[in-house]
Amino acid sequence: MRHILRSLLLLLFATAIAAPAVQAQVDRGEDTVFLRPRLGAAYYLGDTEKSPFTFDGDLFNTFPYSLGAEVGYQFNKKTSLGLGFTYANYANITEFVDELETEDHPTTRSSVELTLRHLFSPENKLSFYGFTGLHYSFGTTAVYTPGPCLSGGACPEEDGSAFGPQLGLGLDIFLNRRASFFLESGVRVAIGDDQMDGYDDNGFGGMDFLGHNAVGFNINLNPFTPVEVTDLICPTDVVDTGDAVTFTASTNEDASRPVDMMWRFGDGGSASGPTVSHAFDTEGTYDVVFTATNGGGKASDSMTCSVVVEDPCVEAEIVSMSASNMNPDTQTSVRFSANITGSPATAIRWDFGDGNTATGASPSHTFSEPGTYTVTLEVENCGGTVTRTITVTVTQYEAAICSEITEMNSVFFDANSSALTDEGRAQLRENLEILQLCPNLNARVEGWAAAGERRPQQLSEDRARAVEQFYVDNGIAASRLVTSGMGRAEGGSKKEGLAQFRRADTIPVR
Repeated sequence: MRHILRSLLLLLFATAIAAPAVQAQVDRGEDTVFLRPRLGAAYYLGDTEKSPFTFDGDLFNTFPYSLGAEVGYQFNKKTSLGLGFTYANYANITEFVDELETEDHPTTRSSVELTLRHLFSPENKLSFYGFTGLHYSFGTTAVYTPGPCLSGGACPEEDGSAFGPQLGLGLDIFLNRRASFFLESGVRVAIGDDQMDGYDDNGFGGMDFLGHNAVGFNINLNPFTPVEVTDLICPTDVVDTGDAVTFTASTNEDASRPVDMMWRFGDGGSASGPTVSHAFDTEGTYDVVFTATNGGGKASDSMTCSVVVEDPCVEAEIVSMSASNMNPDTQTSVRFSANITGSPATAIRWDFGDGNTATGASPSHTFSEPGTYTVTLEVENCGGTVTRTITVTVTQYEAAICSEITEMNSVFFDANSSALTDEGRAQLRENLEILQLCPNLNARVEGWAAAGERRPQQLSEDRARAVEQFYVDNGIAASRLVTSGMGRAEGGSKKEGLAQFRRADTIPVR
């Protein structure tokens, strides 16, 4: 028991010295076969060592060496399973027998171990680990028999073997992905009280203990190395659509093989391999992602680059221009458009010829004044600037009634009078509204006199001028009006009356 305590204290002391480095981040090997040679000091606890309370301190007549080796598999950064062999000299295993006789007896024993090991903090440079498992130990032992040994004869020797559990603690010191240095203390429990020391007094729980304090190296023979993307070479200039360009990626040379390499170009396309070519069909900015994977998906790394793709520069050409109405009036909105080829326009400018401008592919415009206008289109792109024109003739707006009206209100006068009555003015106001609404509509005013009225010709002219003056006084240009005295109207009878002939007619003229 004293040896176990001493071993643990030694291990803890070594850990305390190295503690400042424990938090250093490391990348330990995994998915690999390993080899663990070790050497150190062996110790024995059992019946012939007078354990546990009769130590006499004379435990090392010869050096208690322990030599061992283990080969196994590191499943991941924490867990491994190994098969090992230990050959050790347990110098004090015959101590009790040596007091009975002087003949030397074998003190070496061999063990085969199946060991499951768990590293507690593999991400740190220094990590404790624990191990457990089973062992099978064997060797030649001196068998204590009271007769021969007490009578001065030699104690007989026999081949003995035992099995049982093993366990221990250790400290692993990371060196690199392929190697680490370790300190450990372990003990194998030999079940079968006389198989290892030849003495069976059931004084130590019916078992013996074979232990070691050792140092050694853990050597990874083929450690799994995760793949890392170290460089990505992508086009840095603007790429033309349709042109194939080359992409190249590099990974760490020590990555475990095979390494799967996949490119995704952001347009739905993909390719595999370290160097590939790809053409983009449409403009845009594409994020190209390269991904490398190894270990059947255990490790993966990726890197991204951006590629700007544009159509090749083609000088703009205005193939045609059009207007939704080539002869609009002053209240009709006209939509302009053009068929433009070449690279995308950076600017589209319209000049409507009336002091107004617009931008965009298809603007709309309303001309406020009649006239003939030259509309100019200017298109600018990466290849320069081009222009083209069309001509639009604008007419004055007319309401529908302006083209539909065929007659207007007549006004009637008192006998022998050319003065407008209130009723007559009301009729003329309706005519006035039409003339104001239809500036392109003119009028001819015809005055009439009835039978029996004095000076019929003069009276008819006066009546026509009275109506004309009403229109002029209310804003109608005289140039739009023509007056005519028609004299005496023919026809009429007392039954019908003569009032219908004392009138002035306003006749629309286009």
